[in-house]
Amino acid sequence: MNKFKLVFKTPCHTWDIENLMSCIFGIKSSDVRVYFDLLINGPSKISDIAKRIDRERSTVQRAVQNLLTAGLVTRKQVNLKEGGYYYIYEAIPFEDVKKIIKENIEEWSKNMITWINNISLEDIKKEMGE
Repeated sequence: MNKFKLVFKTPCHTWDIENLMSCIFGIKSSDVRVYFDLLINGPSKISDIAKRIDRERSTVQRAVQNLLTAGLVTRKQVNLKEGGYYYIYEAIPFEDVKKIIKENIEEWSKNMITWINNISLEDIKKEMGE
């Protein structure tokens, strides 16, 4: 795999998909790893994810909760015949994630352009106490 395809260098930061998703969705890099595990391996129980990524079940549970809050995974309850239930988690399609990221970047860009257009030299002088 071409590493440069997954990295974007800007003057102040080098982006990879993990830190970009962390920034856009307000999640941890470990949460992003859980998202990609679900995306690659399909719908799974917490215990199966934990085994695959070699993390404690409680750590994976927290990551999945963060992903649910961010809208990156869905949860389905599976009822057992003998009583009880368990949950299966599934990653939303990566194309949906890319669309959300692009929309956020476009909004950020518009806001930054508006902000920078509204800064004057007088504003800078005031800010610097001159």
